[in-house]
Amino acid sequence: MIKIAICDDETVMCEKLKMAVSSILKKQEEEYRINRYFDAVSLLCSSLDYDLLFLDIRMPGMNGMKAAGRLRELGFAGELIFTTAFSEYMPDAFEVEAADYLCKPIDQNRLERTLKRVLKRIRGGREENLCIRTTGGCKRIPFCEIYYCEVMNRKIFIHTRQGVIDYYGRMRDAEVQTFPHLIRCHRSYLVNPRFLREYAGGEILLENGEQIPVSKNHHKAFLERMLAWMEEEG
Repeated sequence: MIKIAICDDETVMCEKLKMAVSSILKKQEEEYRINRYFDAVSLLCSSLDYDLLFLDIRMPGMNGMKAAGRLRELGFAGELIFTTAFSEYMPDAFEVEAADYLCKPIDQNRLERTLKRVLKRIRGGREENLCIRTTGGCKRIPFCEIYYCEVMNRKIFIHTRQGVIDYYGRMRDAEVQTFPHLIRCHRSYLVNPRFLREYAGGEILLENGEQIPVSKNHHKAFLERMLAWMEEEG
């Protein structure tokens, strides 16, 4: 499901954009959810669990450009599309890595082309990144950076090349979210096969020198998944 937010202080414009986006996504048979916000502060106070944000620029209080900058500071890595009647802010859009800048009134054909391009990136990004919600906001972690995941006291600890990232979650959900990139080897561990250096005596030795246990209950399934991964990687 594609999760979308529209932030625009004009209620009518917000509804029109929602209907236009819905029409395009229905034609593509894409599952989606759209939430609306009428000011930037309300958006920033939300979970920020979105793949795509449509942002108006001139709004009371915090404008859309400042909100976009704050979103990036919070770690939001989703797609941003500005929707505005003013073209003079266009150069600033590059500073916050906006996917597009649509001037009102928004042309339906232009919107459709933009959505197709952005959705392709979102789908591709989902395949290569683990998306989580932390206390600081949203975070996308490339699977190629993850050594392993560990659960302790209702928290998931993601051990990466850059350090450890933790968030509240369940191992069952983490296993689904990381499939097929990570393999379950223990009730408390998911391991990235690309970093496996050695497996012997019920212990996995990773390239970073850490050792991960393999339980008897997961031994057979782990070996089967490892062999399948090795065949796919050649």
